[in-house]
Amino acid sequence: MSDYLIIVAIATVIIICTSISRNFQRKKKLRKVIQDSWGVLPENSFDEYDYKSFSQIYSFSKLNGSEMVIDDITWNDLEMDRFYSLISSTMTSMGDNVLYYLLRTPLYDKDRFFDRLETVDYWAENRDDREKAQVVLANFGKFRPSRIDVLIDKCDFLKLRNQWMFKLLTFVPILALPLCLFGIGYGVLWIIFSLGINALYHESKVKEIHLGLEAVTQAERIVTLAKKLYKNKPFGLNKKYESLKTQYKKLKPILRKGSLNSVLVGFTGNMGIDILSLFNMVFLVDLWAYQSSIKFIESHHEDFACLIEVIGEIDATLSIASYRAYLSDEKNNAICCKPDILWNTTSHDFNICAEDVMHPLIKECIPNPIYSTKPILVTGSNASGKSTYLKTIVINTLMAHTMGFCLAKKWVSKPLFPITSMALRDSVINGESYFIAEIKSLKRIFSMVNSDLTCLCVIDEVLRGTNTVERIAASSQLLYALANKNTCIFAATHDIELTYILSDVFANKHFEEIISDDDIKI
Repeated sequence: MSDYLIIVAIATVIIICTSISRNFQRKKKLRKVIQDSWGVLPENSFDEYDYKSFSQIYSFSKLNGSEMVIDDITWNDLEMDRFYSLISSTMTSMGDNVLYYLLRTPLYDKDRFFDRLETVDYWAENRDDREKAQVVLANFGKFRPSRIDVLIDKCDFLKLRNQWMFKLLTFVPILALPLCLFGIGYGVLWIIFSLGINALYHESKVKEIHLGLEAVTQAERIVTLAKKLYKNKPFGLNKKYESLKTQYKKLKPILRKGSLNSVLVGFTGNMGIDILSLFNMVFLVDLWAYQSSIKFIESHHEDFACLIEVIGEIDATLSIASYRAYLSDEKNNAICCKPDILWNTTSHDFNICAEDVMHPLIKECIPNPIYSTKPILVTGSNASGKSTYLKTIVINTLMAHTMGFCLAKKWVSKPLFPITSMALRDSVINGESYFIAEIKSLKRIFSMVNSDLTCLCVIDEVLRGTNTVERIAASSQLLYALANKNTCIFAATHDIELTYILSDVFANKHFEEIISDDDIKI
């Protein structure tokens, strides 16, 4: 007997040691992956479904109209989906959403801007704290599909239909007790009958509430993640992490609503778990837990939105800091600087003064200066670099106000809100000609211009959808009217006549190309 106990003890110790060793090796491997991926561009391949998932918070914010956002035309003109794919090394669905959201919502509040910049700086300068946070986020992973939208917006459609039914059926098996007074057989028959009815009802409801089950499970995991992140609270980000604690306290009751594992997993072959699953099925316990969880989510949308935003910002700023580390590495032949944004300036001396500005999506990009004291017309032949130059200006302006750095040697500017009209298309489905698409696009620019914030208006080939005579006449009046508003204008054109007509208002920049036997160089 003693020999048997010794063997069991040795086997137990070996199993425990093996488990500890495997866990240690897994953590060590994960940390190595995290370290190796820092300052390296991720290899992403996102599809339309992914971008729809990433835009859940942005879409919700846009509907509420709470902030100035980059519209779809400007976003597509700049190929920002490609830029998002280039820089996104987020580890959670919350990070995916917040990174997308912040790229579409430039900051014009000085305090919020510097708060984000300080967070990015902290991650860049504190490796240990950064890696602890990344390990927690990496272990959490991403949702697919993500149900963040129903955690922050209306979810009443997830509630069980005909609620009276499951409430009634819950008590049906209990009627077996009084029936036993008339005979044990009656009670047994009633138990079998109620088991069949409730099992069928339970199975039908599981299919109906599948989306809601995913939402509840994700809500519980997000709340648990908040607790784990707070346990690894870095000293330098105390204020941000205290908001994690605050939201966790508000939302932790959802963790006590009861496990829904029996609904998601069903019977497993484990006797103890299967008996519990059978009990839940007969008395519909998990449906009660589900209904209670949905009601809790419905009454705490704002708290979930705040928690998701805080967790997502931690993840997103880590991704931004990693991209900045890539740009700061000399071996990558890139340049990077923090912008000097003149927040409180009333001077009209210049809008942008920048040196050696580059486009983030172009390899071996040739740097160009930007100096804007007045509206600028950009001229030059096809393939001379006009459109690329305009996009470089806009995307760096957007980076300055969202990420806190630019691809430039130096960047000084007023606060600028970018809006473009460049890569437009006609639409057979909507019955819009190219000219109508242009007019609508230009109208939205005029609608956006305001006296409080200077708009960076970038237009590529004004009114190209009409004939030359009418184009020059209309373009000159349109640009002149726009120049008299609170704007910073860059407009590309092939119409040299405009440079003479608008010479008193617009400066001119001209691009030329060099043609060789097999290539065109700018």
